[in-house]
Amino acid sequence: MSKDPSPLSGRLAKRLLAYATVAGTSAAAFASHADAEVVYTPVDRPIHSNYFLDVNNDGINDFQITSYDYSDAGEVQVFPMQGDRIVPAASATCGPRSYSMAAAPLPAGAEIGQGKPFQARANCMAFSLYGGNGPWFHKTDRYLGFAFNIDGKEHFGWARLSVGRFIFNNTATISGYAYETIPGKPIIAGDEGNATKVSGQSGMLGALAVGAAKF
Repeated sequence: MSKDPSPLSGRLAKRLLAYATVAGTSAAAFASHADAEVVYTPVDRPIHSNYFLDVNNDGINDFQITSYDYSDAGEVQVFPMQGDRIVPAASATCGPRSYSMAAAPLPAGAEIGQGKPFQARANCMAFSLYGGNGPWFHKTDRYLGFAFNIDGKEHFGWARLSVGRFIFNNTATISGYAYETIPGKPIIAGDEGNATKVSGQSGMLGALAVGAAKF
Protein backbone atom coordinates (compact mmCIF):
# COMPACT_ATOMS: atom_id res chain seq x y z
CA MET A 1 0.00 0.00 0.00
CA SER A 2 1.52 3.32 -1.06
CA LYS A 3 1.93 6.16 1.34
CA ASP A 4 1.08 9.77 0.63
CA PRO A 5 4.20 11.85 0.06
CA SER A 6 5.30 13.86 3.05
CA PRO A 7 4.99 17.62 2.65
CA LEU A 8 8.24 19.49 2.11
CA SER A 9 9.62 21.39 5.04
CA GLY A 10 9.26 25.14 4.76
CA ARG A 11 13.04 25.65 4.51
CA LEU A 12 13.50 23.04 1.76
CA ALA A 13 10.52 24.34 -0.21
CA LYS A 14 11.94 27.88 -0.13
CA ARG A 15 15.38 26.70 -1.29
CA LEU A 16 13.93 24.67 -4.16
CA LEU A 17 11.80 27.64 -5.17
CA ALA A 18 14.91 29.85 -5.17
CA TYR A 19 16.76 27.37 -7.38
CA ALA A 20 13.82 27.16 -9.76
CA THR A 21 13.61 30.95 -10.00
CA VAL A 22 17.33 31.39 -10.70
CA ALA A 23 17.37 28.51 -13.18
CA GLY A 24 14.34 29.89 -14.96
CA THR A 25 15.91 33.32 -15.24
CA SER A 26 19.15 31.83 -16.55
CA ALA A 27 17.28 29.68 -19.06
CA ALA A 28 15.38 32.71 -20.32
CA ALA A 29 18.62 34.65 -20.68
CA PHE A 30 20.18 31.72 -22.51
CA ALA A 31 17.21 31.46 -24.90
CA SER A 32 17.29 35.20 -25.53
CA HIS A 33 21.02 35.07 -26.25
CA ALA A 34 20.56 32.11 -28.57
CA ASP A 35 17.89 33.99 -30.50
CA ALA A 36 19.96 37.16 -30.79
CA GLU A 37 23.67 36.78 -31.37
CA VAL A 38 26.53 37.10 -33.79
CA VAL A 39 27.11 33.84 -35.65
CA TYR A 40 30.76 33.35 -36.62
CA THR A 41 32.11 30.78 -39.09
CA PRO A 42 35.88 30.18 -38.97
CA VAL A 43 37.56 29.36 -42.27
CA ASP A 44 41.13 29.51 -43.62
CA ARG A 45 41.19 29.19 -47.37
CA PRO A 46 43.12 30.78 -50.26
CA ILE A 47 40.91 31.91 -53.14
CA HIS A 48 42.60 30.71 -56.32
CA SER A 49 39.59 31.30 -58.57
CA ASN A 50 36.07 31.50 -57.11
CA TYR A 51 34.83 31.40 -53.54
CA PHE A 52 31.10 31.39 -52.94
CA LEU A 53 30.25 32.88 -49.56
CA ASP A 54 27.10 31.53 -47.89
CA VAL A 55 27.03 33.85 -44.89
CA ASN A 56 24.31 32.14 -42.82
CA ASN A 57 25.06 28.64 -44.14
CA ASP A 58 21.54 28.07 -45.48
CA GLY A 59 22.66 26.64 -48.82
CA ILE A 60 22.11 29.94 -50.68
CA ASN A 61 25.24 31.78 -51.85
CA ASP A 62 25.29 35.47 -50.90
CA PHE A 63 28.58 36.66 -52.42
CA GLN A 64 31.08 35.47 -55.01
CA ILE A 65 34.72 36.41 -54.40
CA THR A 66 37.09 35.93 -57.32
CA SER A 67 40.88 35.93 -57.46
CA TYR A 68 42.36 35.44 -60.92
CA ASP A 69 45.64 35.67 -62.81
CA TYR A 70 45.36 36.82 -66.44
CA SER A 71 48.79 36.67 -68.19
CA ASP A 72 50.68 38.11 -65.21
CA ALA A 73 47.84 40.47 -64.31
CA GLY A 74 46.04 39.61 -61.07
CA GLU A 75 42.63 40.80 -59.97
CA VAL A 76 40.45 40.29 -56.88
CA GLN A 77 36.75 41.18 -57.02
CA VAL A 78 33.57 40.53 -55.06
CA PHE A 79 30.07 40.23 -56.51
CA PRO A 80 26.90 40.38 -54.41
CA MET A 81 24.18 37.86 -55.16
CA GLN A 82 20.48 37.74 -54.25
CA GLY A 83 20.29 41.56 -54.19
CA ASP A 84 22.95 41.89 -51.46
CA ARG A 85 25.25 44.92 -51.07
CA ILE A 86 28.75 45.92 -49.95
CA VAL A 87 30.29 48.87 -48.09
CA PRO A 88 32.20 50.80 -50.79
CA ALA A 89 35.53 52.56 -50.51
CA ALA A 90 35.23 56.35 -50.40
CA SER A 91 37.39 56.64 -53.50
CA ALA A 92 39.85 54.31 -55.13
CA THR A 93 41.65 53.47 -58.33
CA CYS A 94 41.17 49.77 -58.85
CA GLY A 95 42.14 47.89 -61.96
CA PRO A 96 43.75 49.03 -65.22
CA ARG A 97 41.37 52.01 -65.17
CA SER A 98 39.55 53.96 -62.48
CA TYR A 99 36.46 51.97 -61.57
CA SER A 100 33.43 53.86 -60.32
CA MET A 101 33.34 51.85 -57.09
CA ALA A 102 35.49 49.46 -55.07
CA ALA A 103 34.93 47.52 -51.86
CA ALA A 104 36.21 49.10 -48.64
CA PRO A 105 38.85 47.24 -46.57
CA LEU A 106 37.39 48.07 -43.15
CA PRO A 107 39.59 47.94 -40.05
CA ALA A 108 38.69 45.84 -37.01
CA GLY A 109 36.18 47.69 -34.84
CA ALA A 110 34.38 49.47 -37.68
CA GLU A 111 30.60 49.48 -37.36
CA ILE A 112 28.62 47.91 -40.20
CA GLY A 113 24.96 48.83 -40.23
CA GLN A 114 22.25 51.22 -41.30
CA GLY A 115 23.47 54.55 -42.60
CA LYS A 116 26.42 53.08 -44.48
CA PRO A 117 26.46 53.68 -48.27
CA PHE A 118 26.02 50.04 -49.29
CA GLN A 119 26.33 49.39 -53.03
CA ALA A 120 25.90 46.36 -55.25
CA ARG A 121 28.53 47.78 -57.67
CA ALA A 122 31.41 48.02 -55.17
CA ASN A 123 33.08 45.05 -56.82
CA CYS A 124 36.81 45.73 -57.31
CA MET A 125 39.17 44.92 -54.45
CA ALA A 126 42.70 44.82 -55.90
CA PHE A 127 44.60 44.69 -59.19
CA SER A 128 48.22 43.81 -59.91
CA LEU A 129 50.35 44.25 -63.05
CA TYR A 130 54.02 45.13 -62.40
CA GLY A 131 52.80 46.97 -59.35
CA GLY A 132 49.29 47.21 -58.04
CA ASN A 133 46.37 49.31 -56.96
CA GLY A 134 43.00 49.00 -55.32
CA PRO A 135 41.96 49.52 -51.69
CA TRP A 136 42.70 45.87 -50.78
CA PHE A 137 46.12 45.72 -52.44
CA HIS A 138 48.69 44.33 -49.94
CA LYS A 139 46.25 44.44 -47.00
CA THR A 140 46.13 41.87 -44.18
CA ASP A 141 43.11 40.95 -42.06
CA ARG A 142 40.73 43.65 -43.29
CA TYR A 143 36.97 43.35 -43.26
CA LEU A 144 34.49 43.30 -46.11
CA GLY A 145 31.31 44.84 -44.71
CA PHE A 146 28.01 43.86 -46.26
CA ALA A 147 24.23 43.75 -46.01
CA PHE A 148 22.35 40.63 -47.07
CA ASN A 149 18.83 39.23 -46.85
CA ILE A 150 17.40 36.37 -44.81
CA ASP A 151 13.71 35.68 -45.51
CA GLY A 152 13.30 39.16 -46.95
CA LYS A 153 14.89 40.95 -43.94
CA GLU A 154 18.20 42.78 -44.04
CA HIS A 155 21.08 41.58 -41.86
CA PHE A 156 24.63 42.92 -41.54
CA GLY A 157 27.88 40.98 -41.55
CA TRP A 158 31.57 40.88 -42.40
CA ALA A 159 34.18 38.65 -44.04
CA ARG A 160 37.87 38.85 -43.07
CA LEU A 161 40.27 38.73 -46.03
CA SER A 162 43.91 39.36 -46.90
CA VAL A 163 45.37 40.21 -50.31
CA GLY A 164 49.07 39.90 -51.18
CA ARG A 165 51.34 42.36 -52.95
CA PHE A 166 51.46 40.21 -56.10
CA ILE A 167 48.05 38.69 -56.59
CA PHE A 168 49.14 36.15 -59.18
CA ASN A 169 51.70 34.71 -56.73
CA ASN A 170 49.76 35.22 -53.51
CA THR A 171 46.02 34.94 -53.96
CA ALA A 172 43.41 36.42 -51.68
CA THR A 173 42.70 34.49 -48.49
CA ILE A 174 39.47 34.40 -46.45
CA SER A 175 39.90 33.70 -42.74
CA GLY A 176 36.38 33.89 -41.31
CA TYR A 177 33.00 35.56 -41.60
CA ALA A 178 30.10 36.49 -39.33
CA TYR A 179 26.63 38.05 -39.29
CA GLU A 180 24.16 39.50 -36.80
CA THR A 181 21.02 37.39 -36.35
CA ILE A 182 18.78 40.36 -35.48
CA PRO A 183 17.54 42.08 -38.69
CA GLY A 184 18.73 45.67 -38.94
CA LYS A 185 21.10 45.46 -35.96
CA PRO A 186 24.67 46.69 -36.65
CA ILE A 187 27.68 44.42 -36.31
CA ILE A 188 31.26 45.34 -35.44
CA ALA A 189 33.98 44.21 -37.85
CA GLY A 190 35.84 41.38 -36.14
CA ASP A 191 33.07 40.52 -33.66
CA GLU A 192 33.05 36.71 -33.46
CA GLY A 193 30.11 36.37 -31.08
CA ASN A 194 29.78 35.40 -27.44
CA ALA A 195 30.30 31.64 -27.31
CA THR A 196 32.13 31.92 -23.97
CA LYS A 197 29.19 33.72 -22.38
CA VAL A 198 26.76 31.06 -23.61
CA SER A 199 28.97 28.27 -22.24
CA GLY A 200 29.14 30.10 -18.91
CA GLN A 201 25.35 30.24 -18.64
CA SER A 202 25.08 26.54 -19.47
CA GLY A 203 27.62 25.77 -16.76
CA MET A 204 25.67 27.81 -14.21
CA LEU A 205 22.53 25.81 -14.93
CA GLY A 206 24.46 22.59 -14.46
CA ALA A 207 25.84 23.78 -11.12
CA LEU A 208 22.35 24.65 -9.94
CA ALA A 209 21.14 21.19 -10.83
CA VAL A 210 23.99 19.60 -8.83
CA GLY A 211 23.26 21.85 -5.89
CA ALA A 212 19.57 20.99 -5.90
CA ALA A 213 20.38 17.27 -5.89
CA LYS A 214 22.13 17.62 -2.52
CA PHE A 215 18.92 18.46 -0.66
